[in-house]
Amino acid sequence: MKETQQIKSMFDRIVGRYDFLNHLLSFGQDFFWRKKMAEHAVNGGTTIVLDLATGTADSARALLKRGAKVVGVDISFEMLRTGNKKIKKKKRNAFFSAVVASGYRLPFRDECFDAVTCAFGIRNMHETESAVKEIYRVIKKGGRIVILEFSIPDGFFRKPYLLYLKKIVPFIASVFSVRSAYEYLGSSIEGFYKPREIIKLLENCSFRNIKAIPLSFRSVYLYVGKKNPL
Repeated sequence: MKETQQIKSMFDRIVGRYDFLNHLLSFGQDFFWRKKMAEHAVNGGTTIVLDLATGTADSARALLKRGAKVVGVDISFEMLRTGNKKIKKKKRNAFFSAVVASGYRLPFRDECFDAVTCAFGIRNMHETESAVKEIYRVIKKGGRIVILEFSIPDGFFRKPYLLYLKKIVPFIASVFSVRSAYEYLGSSIEGFYKPREIIKLLENCSFRNIKAIPLSFRSVYLYVGKKNPL
């Protein structure tokens, strides 16, 4: 798939400064967002979690801190290699397995994960409904989907947010990394589903008990849903 290959190549190019820019451009809030996602995904007991679009494994690390066993999937080998090194260095006894795969065709049997998480990755899967259906397939009955994704806030914060996203972020990124990748970031956020549309998409893919939790002045949303236990 041409679009998937383009996304993979983009992330391969920016891996060197990816974590640094994530922390810088979010003013350190990305740690808080991922922690919140992990809290909703792992709420007691031994939980086996698929972290889709795991990237450099910051979300996987948040899940591991809560005692989960984590399988991290990404299309970028370079991202996964960096993430794997980080986990081995800081959490040597953690259960983390890195797998290069597409979100459209996960190499796992049906109903094998207690939860699937995806932080800032579902937006890059342009056939979003197909990806969500594949997530549904691999979640156990009664299991959880937890998606973390950017959104354009309404009201007072809309204009300053768009200015930051489309002008300031690419400028800062150009100093440290590849400007075009962060121009893509802004355009992909602006063109992605609105929160109510994501809720509808999850419902159409048979998830139930869906919540959309706004964070950071509604610039980020946490979407939580369950697979029917029956």
